[in-house]
Amino acid sequence: MALELAIFGILAGVTLGLRYNVLVLVPGVAVAMLLAMMVGIAYDAHFWSIILGMAMLGTAVQIGYLAGIAIRAIAESIRTSLVAGRNPQFNSQIGRT
Repeated sequence: MALELAIFGILAGVTLGLRYNVLVLVPGVAVAMLLAMMVGIAYDAHFWSIILGMAMLGTAVQIGYLAGIAIRAIAESIRTSLVAGRNPQFNSQIGRT
């Protein structure tokens, strides 16, 4: 159960990081922790196992969000350099600002 929740959390965090700003992280983590609680109750797990799963999933979403932000920043950097290479007028405007 733990590995599946961690993979789900990281993928959800990357998706949120690629698309949205940081304000979506709080409801995203809350929904993920609620999901972990429901899964733990469905598996009839012990109380501390459910708490550990919730904390692990919340952390996984946040780590995934950071990875998504890094991917978005790298993609923007590459896209900007490609556009600047094709458009000489864009290069001259960069020096003026």
